[in-house]
Amino acid sequence: MRIGLKSAAGAFSLLLVTGCGAGAADDGRIGTAAVVSPHAQQVYDEIQAEPPARQRAKAVQLADAEGSLEVYTSLTDDVADAVTKAFRKQFPQIKISMFRGNSETILQRILQESQARKLGADAVESDFLEMSSLDSQRALARYTGPGQARVAASSRFPDWTADRFNVFLPAWNTDLVKAADVPRSWEALADPRYKGKITLEPTDSDWYENVTHYWLTHGKSQAQVDGLWRRIVANSHVTKGHTTIMALLGAGQTPLDSMNYTYITEQARLKGAPVAYRLPDGTNPLPAFPRPNGVGMLRGAQHPAAAWLFYDWMLDEGQRVLAGLHLTPSTKVPGDTSLQGIHLVPFDVKGLTDTTTDWDKKYDEQLRGVASARGDG
Repeated sequence: MRIGLKSAAGAFSLLLVTGCGAGAADDGRIGTAAVVSPHAQQVYDEIQAEPPARQRAKAVQLADAEGSLEVYTSLTDDVADAVTKAFRKQFPQIKISMFRGNSETILQRILQESQARKLGADAVESDFLEMSSLDSQRALARYTGPGQARVAASSRFPDWTADRFNVFLPAWNTDLVKAADVPRSWEALADPRYKGKITLEPTDSDWYENVTHYWLTHGKSQAQVDGLWRRIVANSHVTKGHTTIMALLGAGQTPLDSMNYTYITEQARLKGAPVAYRLPDGTNPLPAFPRPNGVGMLRGAQHPAAAWLFYDWMLDEGQRVLAGLHLTPSTKVPGDTSLQGIHLVPFDVKGLTDTTTDWDKKYDEQLRGVASARGDG
């Protein structure tokens, strides 16, 4: 299960880190403690005091002297490897290492290292919920570099910036689901014709919240929304892991994923799997929710110049790496077609970072008793 923002914030606020060269600070946000390095802040300030056109050069100069960079990321292995290779090729003098895990693992590791007063990460790239949690605890340093101008205002958060989006849309096996039978709305997933054909992913509470929010803000009553979810769940099986459910879909073991990330579907399609998230005309009429995933630099970074450089790079050259792997970058990249034919609607960041509602619990309750798509539980 995902670590909710409320529980993460509570755990982090219990920490009081005052290790060598570090301290705790409070500016009125949720938490009162984070690993803070005066040296790191001095480096960030030194870089960002330069004119925008000269900040990158200053960061490279200082990062060369540091020689190392540690990044914690929830990027998949293939994407993390591509990012590492491209960064290393451009900056061979900086030894970049990536610890890769799911977003919950990334957050938990930073919490544990903070408690031990030995922060290992310089920069982090992960899901919006974990980035928001770190932000609320003042664990992230403010970036004001030229990369900010490359992204839309809606992609800028107080101390982190969206570098990519995971777009939520159904996916289907084109051998098993004819074009005429593809769902043309989220409501269509409740249709009895999909009985036993839908696969749900048990940690997709953010998808559940966004669809619920969309319905409620577009005229449906709570009773109508509840009824739709009951019928969708009745049509469904459950399998954990978006790559796993895509593998089942591509193998023809399941006909329809209620939701998958479009880049996973596209990667499978390009490898020859009979899967799609667009109709034959190249469009999909469903409201598509783009979940932000972002990059940040830690206030307690041991290699702050390298952290700043990675942040800036992910909003520039890194965008082309992401687009080349069919992810959805947060900036306009020539040749990127990941959003072509897609009807984007706002992702409800506010609703999911509201600590008064536990969407994990609500989604778990919806799925109680649903069988596995593999028939093994």
